[in-house]
Amino acid sequence: MKAEFLYSHVLTRSQDLALSEVERLPVLADVLRVWQAAAGQQGVPREIDPLDLPRTALRHVMLVDLSENPRDAVIRLAGTLPCELYGGELRNMSVNRFFGRADAEKVLDDLFRVAESGGPLLTQRSYVSINGKLWAYTRLLLPLRPDGRSTTRIMKLIEPNSFHMSANTA
Repeated sequence: MKAEFLYSHVLTRSQDLALSEVERLPVLADVLRVWQAAAGQQGVPREIDPLDLPRTALRHVMLVDLSENPRDAVIRLAGTLPCELYGGELRNMSVNRFFGRADAEKVLDDLFRVAESGGPLLTQRSYVSINGKLWAYTRLLLPLRPDGRSTTRIMKLIEPNSFHMSANTA
């Protein structure tokens, strides 16, 4: 699936990739294996122990809690990279504040699609962030079921080697 939005005069792109392509992304491939091992027979794990993640992933990880009414997602935990890029702590920040309006809707669509399917989603993205910079990266969304029944949390990871940011696009 491919979606495109015009935001700040720059085309925003989001393209889903086949999960098999994760093997060319070493950090995301390692994280996916950790998630699969934690899932075991239950299909979706309750949580992932951060100590099981590759050290190179920790800077790029986010945990996001989903909210049905109103439809939103709130950042529960963010690695140091996103916090540094935005100049502060992101905990408790809504996806609607973190992204521009059109991109927030696309991100929410992806988060809720992962929650509904119970499976990972690998996506290549580029967009203009709310601070006016062009970001590009490959991300992996992984569902979590803290209560063992409902997917209410998503782990988001960026492949460190795929991330880059350009100067102001305006």
